[in-house]
Amino acid sequence: MIAELREAFDLAAQQSEQEQAALAIRIREMIEADQRWDELLADPDSLSMLEEMAEEAHQEYLRGETEEIRPISRKSAS
Repeated sequence: MIAELREAFDLAAQQSEQEQAALAIRIREMIEADQRWDELLADPDSLSMLEEMAEEAHQEYLRGETEEIRPISRKSAS
C-alpha cells in the first residue's frame, strides 16, 4: 500500500464507525464505477459510438450550435 493511501486510512480510522462505514461505501462505489468504465471503454462498439458522438459534437460546434457552459462559483451558488 502506498504511503498516501495508508495516511488516508489512518485519518479514516479516527472517524466514528458510522463515518467509516460511509467512507467504505463511497470508496467501494468509486472503484466499482471505475471498473465499469474500464469495461465499457474496452468494448470496441463503445469506442466507435464515442467517436461518433465526439464527431457530432464537433460538427455542432463548427456550425455554431453550441454554447459555453460556465461553472457556477460557490459564492453565487449559496
